[in-house]
Amino acid sequence: MAIVTHHHLHLHDLRFAAPARVRVWKGAATLKSGGVAVELAEGESFTVPSFVRFACLAHPRVSAQGMRPAVWSLALETQSSADLERAADTSKPHARRLAAAIFAQPAAHWCAERIAGDWQLSTARLRALLFAEGESLRSLVREQRVAWVLAQLARMDDAGAASAPAPAAAGFATLPALQRACQDLIGLPPATASRAISLLSSSVAPAALPAIGAAQHPGGDAPRQPRYRPYF
Repeated sequence: MAIVTHHHLHLHDLRFAAPARVRVWKGAATLKSGGVAVELAEGESFTVPSFVRFACLAHPRVSAQGMRPAVWSLALETQSSADLERAADTSKPHARRLAAAIFAQPAAHWCAERIAGDWQLSTARLRALLFAEGESLRSLVREQRVAWVLAQLARMDDAGAASAPAPAAAGFATLPALQRACQDLIGLPPATASRAISLLSSSVAPAALPAIGAAQHPGGDAPRQPRYRPYF
């Protein structure tokens, strides 16, 4: 599922422990990090280096027929090139290491005692290392859980292969708690997050029934599932 928006959608303070590739399928988008801005037109993509904080502003397209939605997707790269690694934020090695672990298991119980035990140091030392990098365990856990949710919603997968991120799978007790975190951390409105998850949850149509709006094959037989559907 890609993200489809019929209005300007501004998500801020996005940060992933792996390189994040943003691709624009329809419309346009602006990526910003610090004083640098990258404009992406339809069909273009850009990979944000690891652990670099950035914002993404999606722009719907104005045409003679009216406003056309912006469609963009997010994919995390499993391998990082030498150039991307050099551009990554290496000033926070402990926070970056922990962020990668949290993103891989967002529903785990991320407490200082467990992490300190795994890293073979005291909890005081763990907190001191994160503090020295301008980070805290609580905020990092919340940030990466929200990052995991967004990564699930913004994948460019076939509709039948996608699954909605349940609050518990992301480490949140309830849907309202997930919604509040998305609003507070990246600016995703609660109602928008709820609708996105709801649409993704119902995206798999029964085999005997064609999905609404699904295109027919030239032969007139099996319907083709849409690669994305409107969220916002």
